[in-house]
Amino acid sequence: MYQRTIRCVLFDLGGTLWGHKDDAVILACEQAGDQLALACLRQHTGFEFFGGMDATVAGALLRREVEKSIRVKTRENPLYEPDFIQATVVALQSLGEPGVDNRLGEAIYEALRVRSADSREFFEDSLSTLDGLKRRGYLLGVVSNRHYGGKPFHEDLREMGLLDYFDYSHMAISADLGVRKPHPDIFKHALNALGALPEEAAMVGDSLRADIAGAKMLNIAAIWKPYRLHRRRHHDDETGIEPDVRIEHLRELLDMF
Repeated sequence: MYQRTIRCVLFDLGGTLWGHKDDAVILACEQAGDQLALACLRQHTGFEFFGGMDATVAGALLRREVEKSIRVKTRENPLYEPDFIQATVVALQSLGEPGVDNRLGEAIYEALRVRSADSREFFEDSLSTLDGLKRRGYLLGVVSNRHYGGKPFHEDLREMGLLDYFDYSHMAISADLGVRKPHPDIFKHALNALGALPEEAAMVGDSLRADIAGAKMLNIAAIWKPYRLHRRRHHDDETGIEPDVRIEHLRELLDMF
């Protein structure tokens, strides 16, 4: 049993509650988005933007440039989400399109979205653990760094059944709020929505730097569940950040509180 009295449990999403589907599924989702983005460019420019380049190659190039631009902007101020539309505009300009405006940038950025319902799958014990915690009366929330939020993400969560356990108003999504873990404000947003104090909350996540460090800033119980694909690279002392508890499976939470 955990030593604190916990009544609120916050979760990260990627790497904690769900992972990516297999590579072929992800590639198909990305390529579909790439072609939508190329169609937007053709409609704007009136010609084939990448000349005679193969459409699949051109779409992948466009995605890489947008993702690169976002990474550059994120590194400039890692505690806040960049302006994704402006980052897309910069990427298009770097590819040689001078007549780019925010409207086109927004259309391209949205076209490149990979929907979570199509590309993510829950770990085997995720929903059963959430169900057990909910039945015991715990307040459940989410704190997640994501580039895409808004109505489409809300729709994905509903389709995946996650809104059976979380109210969207109790989900602090960085794309919606503009602030990223480990910034305390994103954790405070979820806690305030749930009416919970930091000392009566636990944060469960796979990132030492984002989830664990952020939780410990606020005296939230920090529970680290390393993502299976990263376990060889992540060690307890890698960052000097020590979780309060380490678990291997989410179902361990049911024996902890």
